[in-house]
Amino acid sequence: MLMSGTRIAGRAFGDAYKQALANSAAARAAAGNMKAVTDGDKMTQASGITVDESTKILNIKDIHDKEELSKKFAHHFDANDPKKGGTLYLQSKVIRARERIEMLWAQEKLEAEMAKQEKESNPAEQAESADKKPSEPPQENGDKKQ
Repeated sequence: MLMSGTRIAGRAFGDAYKQALANSAAARAAAGNMKAVTDGDKMTQASGITVDESTKILNIKDIHDKEELSKKFAHHFDANDPKKGGTLYLQSKVIRARERIEMLWAQEKLEAEMAKQEKESNPAEQAESADKKPSEPPQENGDKKQ
């Protein structure tokens, strides 16, 4: 009786260990796939949240409406205050959502400035190249223009 009980417990432990290994392998594979998806968006990778998730968390329609963002953030932050029965986890999600949208604003501002600088620098380069006269190719056989 003791032998059969030990055998059953040993098999159960072995099966549980195999299942844990399989789950671990599946989790690693899923994390690898997620990394491949998020490599293109460094801000999502840095913040751990996408812009779409942020809009859902804060329940906002227009991500460029700063007043709406401010109101919704204040409401959700206060509603999830641990002193008022909320959780720190949800409150931190609200903070991360606001930060992610602010990161998007900063990125868009930077891209607009870079595009403006590029536009400003390109006409100057084009004007310089138009002012330059193409040089005449050297003539062969020693003949020179006089």
